[in-house]
Amino acid sequence: MDAMADDIPGMYGELRARVTTLVAEAGGDAGAARVPACPDWSVKDVLAHLAGICADVLGGNIEGVATDPWTAAQVEARRGHSVEDILAEWNELGPQVEALAPVFPEDAIRQWLTDGTTHEHDVFGALARTGARDAGSVGVSLDFTAANCVEAASTSGTAVGFRAGERAWGRVDGDAPVLTADAFDLLRALTGRRSLAQVRAMAWEGDADAALAAFTWGPFRPATADIVE
Repeated sequence: MDAMADDIPGMYGELRARVTTLVAEAGGDAGAARVPACPDWSVKDVLAHLAGICADVLGGNIEGVATDPWTAAQVEARRGHSVEDILAEWNELGPQVEALAPVFPEDAIRQWLTDGTTHEHDVFGALARTGARDAGSVGVSLDFTAANCVEAASTSGTAVGFRAGERAWGRVDGDAPVLTADAFDLLRALTGRRSLAQVRAMAWEGDADAALAAFTWGPFRPATADIVE
Protein backbone atom coordinates (compact mmCIF):
# COMPACT_ATOMS: atom_id res chain seq x y z
CA MET A 1 0.00 0.00 0.00
CA ASP A 2 1.46 3.40 -0.98
CA ALA A 3 1.89 6.37 1.32
CA MET A 4 -1.32 8.02 0.18
CA ALA A 5 -3.29 4.84 0.84
CA ASP A 6 -1.77 4.72 4.33
CA ASP A 7 -3.49 8.07 4.98
CA ILE A 8 -6.94 6.79 3.98
CA PRO A 9 -8.14 5.75 7.46
CA GLY A 10 -7.29 9.23 8.73
CA MET A 11 -9.03 10.86 5.77
CA TYR A 12 -12.13 8.79 6.44
CA GLY A 13 -12.08 9.79 10.12
CA GLU A 14 -11.83 13.43 9.11
CA LEU A 15 -14.79 13.25 6.73
CA ARG A 16 -16.80 11.37 9.36
CA ALA A 17 -16.11 14.21 11.82
CA ARG A 18 -17.01 16.86 9.21
CA VAL A 19 -20.33 15.22 8.36
CA THR A 20 -21.18 14.76 12.03
CA THR A 21 -20.48 18.43 12.75
CA LEU A 22 -22.33 19.58 9.64
CA VAL A 23 -25.51 17.69 10.51
CA ALA A 24 -25.36 18.74 14.17
CA GLU A 25 -24.91 22.40 13.26
CA ALA A 26 -27.76 22.26 10.73
CA GLY A 27 -30.04 21.00 13.52
CA GLY A 28 -33.80 20.85 13.27
CA ASP A 29 -35.03 18.68 10.45
CA ALA A 30 -31.65 18.27 8.74
CA GLY A 31 -32.13 14.52 8.61
CA ALA A 32 -35.32 14.92 6.58
CA ALA A 33 -33.70 17.07 3.89
CA ARG A 34 -33.86 15.45 0.48
CA VAL A 35 -30.56 14.74 -1.25
CA PRO A 36 -30.49 16.02 -4.85
CA ALA A 37 -27.57 13.73 -5.69
CA CYS A 38 -29.52 10.70 -4.36
CA PRO A 39 -33.14 11.65 -5.12
CA ASP A 40 -34.64 8.64 -3.34
CA TRP A 41 -32.79 9.37 -0.11
CA SER A 42 -32.92 11.87 2.73
CA VAL A 43 -29.86 12.97 4.68
CA LYS A 44 -30.87 10.44 7.33
CA ASP A 45 -30.81 7.68 4.71
CA VAL A 46 -27.32 8.67 3.60
CA LEU A 47 -26.13 8.56 7.21
CA ALA A 48 -27.79 5.15 7.66
CA HIS A 49 -25.85 3.88 4.65
CA LEU A 50 -22.56 5.22 6.00
CA ALA A 51 -23.13 3.69 9.43
CA GLY A 52 -24.42 0.51 7.85
CA ILE A 53 -21.25 -0.01 5.81
CA CYS A 54 -19.16 0.09 8.96
CA ALA A 55 -21.52 -2.30 10.73
CA ASP A 56 -21.51 -4.72 7.80
CA VAL A 57 -17.74 -4.67 7.46
CA LEU A 58 -17.26 -5.40 11.14
CA GLY A 59 -20.00 -8.05 11.08
CA GLY A 60 -18.58 -9.79 8.01
CA ASN A 61 -21.74 -9.07 6.01
CA ILE A 62 -20.06 -8.38 2.68
CA GLU A 63 -22.04 -10.67 0.40
CA GLY A 64 -23.52 -8.41 -2.26
CA VAL A 65 -21.25 -5.55 -1.20
CA ALA A 66 -22.07 -2.25 -2.94
CA THR A 67 -25.18 -3.65 -4.62
CA ASP A 68 -28.53 -1.89 -4.33
CA PRO A 69 -30.06 -4.61 -2.09
CA TRP A 70 -27.06 -4.50 0.27
CA THR A 71 -27.31 -0.73 0.53
CA ALA A 72 -31.10 -0.70 0.84
CA ALA A 73 -30.90 -3.13 3.76
CA GLN A 74 -28.60 -0.75 5.63
CA VAL A 75 -31.08 2.09 5.24
CA GLU A 76 -34.13 0.00 6.10
CA ALA A 77 -32.51 -1.44 9.23
CA ARG A 78 -32.19 2.09 10.61
CA ARG A 79 -35.55 3.42 9.45
CA GLY A 80 -36.83 3.78 13.01
CA HIS A 81 -33.62 5.23 14.43
CA SER A 82 -33.06 8.89 15.09
CA VAL A 83 -30.39 10.86 13.26
CA GLU A 84 -28.56 11.24 16.56
CA ASP A 85 -28.55 7.46 17.12
CA ILE A 86 -27.30 6.80 13.59
CA LEU A 87 -24.48 9.32 13.98
CA ALA A 88 -23.59 7.78 17.33
CA GLU A 89 -23.42 4.33 15.72
CA TRP A 90 -21.23 5.61 12.89
CA ASN A 91 -18.90 7.35 15.32
CA GLU A 92 -18.66 4.22 17.45
CA LEU A 93 -18.04 1.78 14.60
CA GLY A 94 -16.17 4.08 12.21
CA PRO A 95 -12.96 4.20 14.28
CA GLN A 96 -12.98 0.40 14.51
CA VAL A 97 -13.08 0.07 10.72
CA GLU A 98 -10.45 2.80 10.38
CA ALA A 99 -8.16 0.78 12.65
CA LEU A 100 -8.61 -2.33 10.49
CA ALA A 101 -8.52 -0.59 7.12
CA PRO A 102 -4.75 -0.77 6.54
CA VAL A 103 -5.01 -4.57 6.15
CA PHE A 104 -7.83 -4.37 3.58
CA PRO A 105 -7.05 -4.84 -0.14
CA GLU A 106 -5.99 -1.50 -1.58
CA ASP A 107 -8.89 -1.30 -4.05
CA ALA A 108 -11.33 -1.97 -1.22
CA ILE A 109 -9.96 0.77 1.02
CA ARG A 110 -9.97 3.27 -1.86
CA GLN A 111 -13.54 2.34 -2.77
CA TRP A 112 -14.58 2.77 0.88
CA LEU A 113 -13.07 6.25 1.03
CA THR A 114 -14.58 7.17 -2.33
CA ASP A 115 -18.04 6.16 -1.14
CA GLY A 116 -17.64 8.21 2.03
CA THR A 117 -16.29 11.22 0.13
CA THR A 118 -19.09 11.08 -2.41
CA HIS A 119 -21.75 10.99 0.27
CA GLU A 120 -20.06 13.68 2.36
CA HIS A 121 -20.59 16.11 -0.50
CA ASP A 122 -24.09 14.76 -1.11
CA VAL A 123 -24.90 15.86 2.45
CA PHE A 124 -23.19 19.22 1.97
CA GLY A 125 -25.37 19.78 -1.10
CA ALA A 126 -28.57 18.65 0.59
CA LEU A 127 -27.99 21.14 3.41
CA ALA A 128 -27.00 23.96 1.03
CA ARG A 129 -23.45 24.07 2.37
CA THR A 130 -20.02 23.70 0.80
CA GLY A 131 -16.71 22.61 2.24
CA ALA A 132 -13.75 20.22 2.14
CA ARG A 133 -13.48 20.41 -1.64
CA ASP A 134 -9.69 20.52 -1.40
CA ALA A 135 -9.48 17.71 1.17
CA GLY A 136 -7.08 14.85 0.53
CA SER A 137 -10.07 12.53 0.36
CA VAL A 138 -11.20 14.24 -2.85
CA GLY A 139 -7.84 13.68 -4.54
CA VAL A 140 -7.57 10.01 -3.55
CA SER A 141 -11.18 9.39 -4.55
CA LEU A 142 -10.63 11.04 -7.92
CA ASP A 143 -7.57 8.90 -8.65
CA PHE A 144 -9.57 5.77 -7.90
CA THR A 145 -12.66 6.89 -9.80
CA ALA A 146 -11.02 8.33 -12.90
CA ALA A 147 -8.78 5.31 -13.42
CA ASN A 148 -11.69 2.89 -13.09
CA CYS A 149 -13.92 5.00 -15.33
CA VAL A 150 -11.27 5.11 -18.07
CA GLU A 151 -10.84 1.33 -17.82
CA ALA A 152 -14.60 0.73 -18.02
CA ALA A 153 -14.92 3.11 -20.98
CA SER A 154 -12.08 1.41 -22.83
CA THR A 155 -13.68 -1.98 -22.30
CA SER A 156 -16.91 -0.72 -23.85
CA GLY A 157 -15.09 0.93 -26.77
CA THR A 158 -15.18 4.57 -25.62
CA ALA A 159 -11.91 6.53 -25.68
CA VAL A 160 -11.68 9.43 -23.25
CA GLY A 161 -9.16 11.38 -21.21
CA PHE A 162 -9.43 13.44 -18.03
CA ARG A 163 -7.24 16.16 -16.56
CA ALA A 164 -7.30 17.84 -13.15
CA GLY A 165 -4.39 20.13 -12.43
CA GLU A 166 -1.18 18.23 -13.22
CA ARG A 167 -2.85 14.82 -13.07
CA ALA A 168 -4.22 12.99 -16.07
CA TRP A 169 -5.99 9.73 -16.78
CA GLY A 170 -6.76 7.94 -20.03
CA ARG A 171 -6.00 9.14 -23.54
CA VAL A 172 -4.96 12.77 -23.20
CA ASP A 173 -2.34 12.89 -25.98
CA GLY A 174 -4.25 11.38 -28.90
CA ASP A 175 -7.48 12.05 -30.73
CA ALA A 176 -9.81 11.12 -27.88
CA PRO A 177 -12.01 13.81 -26.27
CA VAL A 178 -10.39 15.19 -23.11
CA LEU A 179 -12.22 16.80 -20.19
CA THR A 180 -10.33 19.25 -17.98
CA ALA A 181 -11.85 20.26 -14.65
CA ASP A 182 -10.88 20.87 -11.06
CA ALA A 183 -10.67 17.74 -8.92
CA PHE A 184 -13.97 18.27 -7.12
CA ASP A 185 -16.07 18.90 -10.21
CA LEU A 186 -14.47 16.02 -12.10
CA LEU A 187 -15.11 13.65 -9.21
CA ARG A 188 -18.74 14.73 -8.99
CA ALA A 189 -19.22 14.29 -12.73
CA LEU A 190 -17.68 10.82 -12.71
CA THR A 191 -19.86 9.65 -9.81
CA GLY A 192 -23.22 10.59 -11.32
CA ARG A 193 -23.53 13.95 -9.59
CA ARG A 194 -23.87 15.95 -12.80
CA SER A 195 -26.44 15.67 -15.60
CA LEU A 196 -25.42 14.90 -19.17
CA ALA A 197 -26.16 18.52 -20.07
CA GLN A 198 -23.80 19.68 -17.34
CA VAL A 199 -21.09 17.25 -18.42
CA ARG A 200 -21.42 18.33 -22.06
CA ALA A 201 -21.03 21.99 -21.00
CA MET A 202 -17.73 21.36 -19.18
CA ALA A 203 -14.32 22.24 -20.65
CA TRP A 204 -13.79 19.64 -23.38
CA GLU A 205 -11.13 19.31 -26.05
CA GLY A 206 -12.64 17.36 -28.92
CA ASP A 207 -16.13 15.96 -29.35
CA ALA A 208 -17.77 15.73 -25.93
CA ASP A 209 -20.69 13.75 -27.31
CA ALA A 210 -18.33 10.96 -28.34
CA ALA A 211 -17.29 10.53 -24.70
CA LEU A 212 -20.58 10.89 -22.84
CA ALA A 213 -21.12 7.13 -22.73
CA ALA A 214 -18.12 6.94 -20.37
CA PHE A 215 -20.18 8.59 -17.62
CA THR A 216 -22.42 5.53 -17.38
CA TRP A 217 -20.20 2.98 -15.71
CA GLY A 218 -20.18 0.66 -12.71
CA PRO A 219 -22.94 1.78 -10.33
CA PHE A 220 -22.97 5.34 -11.72
CA ARG A 221 -25.39 7.06 -14.08
CA PRO A 222 -25.56 10.78 -14.94
CA ALA A 223 -28.09 12.70 -12.86
CA THR A 224 -31.52 13.08 -14.46
CA ALA A 225 -31.62 16.78 -13.48
CA ASP A 226 -28.89 19.38 -13.10
CA ILE A 227 -27.18 19.37 -9.71
CA VAL A 228 -25.83 22.75 -8.66
CA GLU A 229 -23.47 22.76 -5.69
